[in-house]
Amino acid sequence: MDLGSQTFRLVAGQIDSEGARVIFSIRKNVRIGRSLRATGRFSRKSIERGLAALKEFKEVLARYSIEKFGAYATEAFRRAENVSEFTEEARKIGINIEILTPEEEAKVAASGAYLTVSGLDNEWLMLDSGGGSTELVLSRGRQVLAWKSMPVGAVNLTEELIEGHGFEPDRLRTLAAEKVRRWFGPLKEDFGKASKVVATGGTATTVAAVVLGLSEYDPKKVRGFIIDEGELTRLFYQISEADIETRRSITGLEPERADIFPAGIAILLEIIRYLGLKKLIISDGGILLGLLAASIEKECKFYVEPSCARGLYL
Repeated sequence: MDLGSQTFRLVAGQIDSEGARVIFSIRKNVRIGRSLRATGRFSRKSIERGLAALKEFKEVLARYSIEKFGAYATEAFRRAENVSEFTEEARKIGINIEILTPEEEAKVAASGAYLTVSGLDNEWLMLDSGGGSTELVLSRGRQVLAWKSMPVGAVNLTEELIEGHGFEPDRLRTLAAEKVRRWFGPLKEDFGKASKVVATGGTATTVAAVVLGLSEYDPKKVRGFIIDEGELTRLFYQISEADIETRRSITGLEPERADIFPAGIAILLEIIRYLGLKKLIISDGGILLGLLAASIEKECKFYVEPSCARGLYL
């Protein structure tokens, strides 16, 4: 389980004599990080939404007689003052949550992204932007060279913009650019060396789904989709200048993500502009695939190159 600020995801895999395969993959737009920026706490409603999703996940696991599983949380859980309120209630329903550090999150996401894109033998950059944080990891193949986490994602950037200025597209880009310079500036030269940029996370996969016009999410079509800075800029203004109801009707865009999607695009756009990188390769991998792959490779008892998790789609 990957418990993010916006989305809770569950994936189950199976290993047999023919290799590894995904049994099922489920996602729930919980937005547990709603109002966290303003209050520093999970609201009771957010906790209830999160627990409802976990109860549903637990029921699905029981249906498939799956007893071995892990639950991993990210930025929202690192920040919430009352995180124990949620984790203790989750424990009562049989789910023990491990909260990843920013470094663990970054490196796990990079390992997942690596499995989905070929030709990453030279220096490449993983850009994982979620609801509450954004991670950049510079690697050469599987070897991590540098990483940095920014506690800014689509959910909290949207809330900051609305609280301070009201929604305005150019102001949103300016705010995103300020965050990018502040957090990633010290490593700009290193990150700018990347020959390829692989983008993971909900915003990235939604970008691909919207441009491709996918009425039903298809990871095989999303994986490897390429978008350049010009196309991403046009998409940003197309989405951000539309009213919320129009956004909710856009094919490929989940209605629950409609209000935060402009901020998510702004983060991706301002990062590649700041680093002087021209295009993004979209990946459906990231944290969840990285976690699943680690479990699968442990069960395989030996390391296989390419990984036995490389052909998995989430």
